[in-house]
Amino acid sequence: MYGRMVVILERKEFLELLNERIYFLDGAYGTEFFKLGFKEVIETLNVTNSEMVYALQKAYVDAGVDFLLTNTFSANRLKLSSLKVKYNLKDINYNAVKIAKKARKDKKVYILGDISSTGYLISPLGELTFDEAYEVFKEQGEILLNSGIDGFILETMSDLKELKAAILALRDLSKDVPIIVQMTFDEDGVAVTGTSVEIFSTLMNDLDVDVVGINCTLEPEKLLPVFKQLSNYSRKPISVEPNAGKPKLLRDGSIVYNTSPEKFALYMEDFVEFGANIVGGCCGTSPEHIRLMVEFLKEKKPKKREIVKEEFVSSRTKLKKMKPFLIIGERINAAGKKKFQQKIRERNYNKIVELAILQEKEGAHVLDLNLGIEKLLDKTHFSQVVNTLDKISSLPLSLDIQEFEFMEMALKEYVGRPIINSSTAKRENLDKAIYLLKRYGGILILLTMKDKIPESAKERFDIALEAIRYLEKHDIEKERVIVDPLVLPLGAKKDPAVTIKTIELLSKEGINTSIGLSNLSFGMPNREALNSSFLALCIDKGLTAAILNTSEKCTMNAVFGSLTLKGVDFEKKEIIRNEPMIEMILNKKEDELKREIEKLLEEYTPLQISQDILSKKMEYIGELYSKGEIYLPQLILAAETVTPIFEYLNSLIESNAREKLGTVVLATVEGDVHDIGKRIVGTVLKSSGINVIDLGKDVPAKEILKAVKEYKPDIVGLSAMMTTTIGRIKEVKDLFVDNNVDIPIISGGASMNKEIADNFGVYYAKNASQALKLVKKILKR
Repeated sequence: MYGRMVVILERKEFLELLNERIYFLDGAYGTEFFKLGFKEVIETLNVTNSEMVYALQKAYVDAGVDFLLTNTFSANRLKLSSLKVKYNLKDINYNAVKIAKKARKDKKVYILGDISSTGYLISPLGELTFDEAYEVFKEQGEILLNSGIDGFILETMSDLKELKAAILALRDLSKDVPIIVQMTFDEDGVAVTGTSVEIFSTLMNDLDVDVVGINCTLEPEKLLPVFKQLSNYSRKPISVEPNAGKPKLLRDGSIVYNTSPEKFALYMEDFVEFGANIVGGCCGTSPEHIRLMVEFLKEKKPKKREIVKEEFVSSRTKLKKMKPFLIIGERINAAGKKKFQQKIRERNYNKIVELAILQEKEGAHVLDLNLGIEKLLDKTHFSQVVNTLDKISSLPLSLDIQEFEFMEMALKEYVGRPIINSSTAKRENLDKAIYLLKRYGGILILLTMKDKIPESAKERFDIALEAIRYLEKHDIEKERVIVDPLVLPLGAKKDPAVTIKTIELLSKEGINTSIGLSNLSFGMPNREALNSSFLALCIDKGLTAAILNTSEKCTMNAVFGSLTLKGVDFEKKEIIRNEPMIEMILNKKEDELKREIEKLLEEYTPLQISQDILSKKMEYIGELYSKGEIYLPQLILAAETVTPIFEYLNSLIESNAREKLGTVVLATVEGDVHDIGKRIVGTVLKSSGINVIDLGKDVPAKEILKAVKEYKPDIVGLSAMMTTTIGRIKEVKDLFVDNNVDIPIISGGASMNKEIADNFGVYYAKNASQALKLVKKILKR
């Protein structure tokens, strides 16, 4: 019924096109339909009013675009279900492609299947699993591909893990279809889930995508410095779609954006100067914006970019350079530790979290993860540990996992660019490593051995070179490989000079090297002295990384001293210590926090502790989040840590005093299913002792009024992400007035601003931290 899977635009041809000139994407859909008075789910137009979609797309084709997006931004199963769309998923997507083909007519315009987020956060930040997200993206992608698109564009993604699920789903459908991927970032260059442009760029360098870009959230002027970071770090062609400025409310209730078509076209030249290969527009851009942009830039050719040549490893929130030296903490290792192993079997990961936090404080750049005897475990142990460490926003991981199935599970769940530790130089093992590196990204530790460990440095060196040539033949660059020259126990009469010589030979070829340092002193006295002395000798011969015990001060000083003597600028990590209770909350030290609260109860009332102590600590943590010093995973973890404490304190507070804490009803307005921002606000309020009633997303005004009458809250908080839904906030306000309900409303969301809020007669909070301050200010009144 929906055609056959045929790829029209081959990837090679697509990439060749991008070398010729600047190519053009179309502009906004939602805000254009909003201008015409349509305020429902725009993807339903593909079924109910195809002429409206056709007219807009034809206008974009006439404006001179090279790529036309299908009207399928929210047309995945989860979003359509959240929006209560009754029309068939296949019909919506198939008709979208059909309309786009009609609009391009006989012009050489390529059709891109447009896919965005599910509207749900993936574990550990939310409850959606990676596999569930993968299936949702694969389902929509298959319909679009079978309908005859020329390529895919994944856009307005805010979660790197969700983006990875989408990439894998689409690439599993076809190895030949071009894929453009775009994330959305705030002014500081960090997505709402804590991922920076650099982390995004360096992982996309590894994954099987063709163009990497940024869209939405920011106007051109504010997006430009963020885009410059993408330009510096992405080794692939880059794209950009800014918003047309900030939304402004007119007297007639319509919304306009403050960047004119002329101004927009001029701004877009700056993006071309920074190396953009593909340019287009997001919210607020019209066919006129795109027409002037095309006219202004049509003769431009892509600029050559100066791209950062360094290699990095990363977690969701932390990026670490591989040079000049990478310190890999060894202590999350259950091998030979029965009690530790048993805790892991029982799914008690507190020790792992404790060691992760401790090693970061001691100066580790990466954490090696070895869960011990793997036959005692199943693959869910590995996914749970990776997600647990993601939630505390840990350092990047070196995954020391032997079973291929377990390694793949860990890599699938991992957010960022890890180290895969390790592979021997046997072809069958290298082939598995190539598969993992290409599918999930990362750096490989390569052992200088096949079936047995060679005796001489020359043999080890030759094995490493042969393996690297094989990896390069399969498009894995030498820079993505760290060779382990193998350290053997001194107590077993093994000569450490062989390892040192191997490092020297490899370093002369510009090959990165890493050792498992503690293997040297196994079973020996004075281990720290042996380790630090040997490490200094290895660094002198060019060693670039080591898996070591970061609690050994002498060993850590050997790194600093050896590199300093070689003239390498290598600074010791400055440890910033928070106030003790903040540390307990951020590091999920629940037992310690409970004991601290019990001590405080000897001096203060439960209400005083709740409002004046614990709430203030969470307010400070909210400030850390708004400043970008901690990220969403840590914020959620902090909330989980304090919520039981607040519940305990509330149980001790008399009911009349408990009411002083205040109640807030939260909702994302009707027609909008984006609730990440609202959930963050809810998390901050709840973890500050405020009673929060979350009505969810896509909530009609009448339901919000009903909830206000039922729960009698002190404040209502409303979120609207899309321009097409911000008018619903005024609808709620007007309904309250009509029903003589006098209650403060705080508004927020990407499309809201203070000017619009003032016009609606409501408060405005830019972020969760501002929302908390505003709530407390209102409650004091």
